[in-house]
Amino acid sequence: MMKNNSSPSVLIVDDEAVMVMLLQVRLRASGYHVSATASSKEEAISKAVETKPDYVIMDIRLTGKGDGIEAAEQILKRLQTKIIFITGYSEGDIKRRALELDPAAFITKPFDIAELLTILEQV
Repeated sequence: MMKNNSSPSVLIVDDEAVMVMLLQVRLRASGYHVSATASSKEEAISKAVETKPDYVIMDIRLTGKGDGIEAAEQILKRLQTKIIFITGYSEGDIKRRALELDPAAFITKPFDIAELLTILEQV
């Protein structure tokens, strides 16, 4: 897959199909290139390595084994990219584990897409 260099690329990782579709529509409308989507840890790692996105929007709860924090850790070992965690789960241990990876942002669901777009412009 060829990377579109004229606009920043984003990998969306979330197990909720509606959230993925909503993010795709809003990101594309705002000038971002959605390089791929994924719903599991392994798929996220594979798609990130394949597409080398500028940003990864990462849900923490994913389908299958492993979570978004583990996926982000593996992606960051391979790529220079910015991770933005989005999650409905912000309990202490989960948030602590996520923040140890020094993400560009940690957003709790539900969130306003405009907030996410602002964060993308700032990081």
